[in-house]
Amino acid sequence: TVTRPVHALVDAARGVEKGDYATVVPVSRQDEIGELATAFNRMVKGLAERDKVRDLFGKFVSPAVAEKALAGDLILGGEERQVTVLFSDLRNFTSFAEQRSPQEVVSLLNIYLTRMNEVIESNNGMVDKFLGDGVMALFGAPASSDDDAGNALQAAIDMCAVMDKLNEELAPQGLPRLEMGIGLNTGVVVAGNMGSLSRLNYTVIGDGVNLAARIEGLTKRKDYRARIIATDATLRAAKRSFSSRSLGMVMIRGRQEPALLHVILEPSPGKTV
Repeated sequence: TVTRPVHALVDAARGVEKGDYATVVPVSRQDEIGELATAFNRMVKGLAERDKVRDLFGKFVSPAVAEKALAGDLILGGEERQVTVLFSDLRNFTSFAEQRSPQEVVSLLNIYLTRMNEVIESNNGMVDKFLGDGVMALFGAPASSDDDAGNALQAAIDMCAVMDKLNEELAPQGLPRLEMGIGLNTGVVVAGNMGSLSRLNYTVIGDGVNLAARIEGLTKRKDYRARIIATDATLRAAKRSFSSRSLGMVMIRGRQEPALLHVILEPSPGKTV
């Protein structure tokens, strides 16, 4: 009468330890063991609900940010961090969208953004936000790795490869080829929770962010013949080598000082950098 209910609780606790929240301990008595079983079932239900909230929350923000939020560690403000910021954008997507229904546009965008998000996360990056048909991603915040700049550069190359693959898949549907441009910059920015106490957004701000956005716009220049442009700071910060072509010192709109930029060369199909 005592050991069997206790063993049942122990077995259920071991299941919870492995992430199994489906086990329910039967409550067949009104004594202290029955109260313990009832409390255990309530605890398991609470854990299951917490994980459900975490999974849902993680679809709106980075899993790392979601963990901090659920732990109650989020505060308004930020800290200085060295981060590689990546901006990408689709070319001529506005004219593409004008010729199709909103549902078609949203469906294609969801496919495209899903593929890009997978590439970024597989390279230890975090999507900060989707900007219509564009993406802003961070490498080095909220968590850093051994080679954030290198991860960002590799992510950019992989994104272009995935874009080419997506175009091949869409071609039989009669859809025009989509092109993209990517800009990267590495620098010290303020990373943290910006906004108000009632509505927070984890992001980064600073001149380095603005520079990355401006560089992405330079990929539109046909004379540069580039899908990926990065600052010299990003190439120097990377702990692995990437093939590149220097653009020299380039004046950038809205800035007084020129920046040393490089076109990141993509490997030929079947080859790696």
